Amino acid sequence: MLFGVPDYVPALMQYINAYGVDLNLGNTLTGVDGPARTATFNCVEADGSSRRVTREFDLLHVVPPQVAPDFIRVSPLADAAGWVDVAPDTLRHKAWTNIHALGDVTNTSNAKTAAAARKQAPVVAHNVLAAMDKAKGSAHYDGYGSCPLTVERGKIVLAEFTYGGRVAPSFPSWLIDGTRPSRLAWLLKERILPPLYWKGMLKGREWMAKPELADL
Repeated sequence: MLFGVPDYVPALMQYINAYGVDLNLGNTLTGVDGPARTATFNCVEADGSSRRVTREFDLLHVVPPQVAPDFIRVSPLADAAGWVDVAPDTLRHKAWTNIHALGDVTNTSNAKTAAAARKQAPVVAHNVLAAMDKAKGSAHYDGYGSCPLTVERGKIVLAEFTYGGRVAPSFPSWLIDGTRPSRLAWLLKERILPPLYWKGMLKGREWMAKPELADL
């Protein structure tokens, strides 16, 4: 798919078509020959078969697959894929109950974004305090993540969703409809989120809603 949550695909496809993008899904880059300016892909067909294709390029922009740092992947904290093995709701390690984790290094299925870490932080903070008998109840993370997708200068598709690809908008649709390109979403990304993250969240100064709690 072009994007993992189907609700946002139609708006993105409008721009794919408008820009004349030749969209090739199921292509995995396996090799690059810089001097020859060629890239080799493993292409998976609709019937499940695969073939290798080499294409010429003028400019190649490659985003490598995400992996956890080496010191995590080789540690007892990691699952078979190399991520910290935590419960997706409490973010507590499945083997060691006194260890919690958040952010890109965990094996949760949410989008790895700053918005996700922002929601995870109060959950982990509360559950660490609960493990120390300094708080009551167990806080739960619902998988929230946000991907502001820039489609043109001045417009963004604001994708917000939780576990299972359930759309979870932060604003009413009359203000920002995340399934459509929005100028207001651009202003949110350009003007509001940078100071929120850099001057607020990273310094622990943001006013956050209390995490969802459940009885132990």
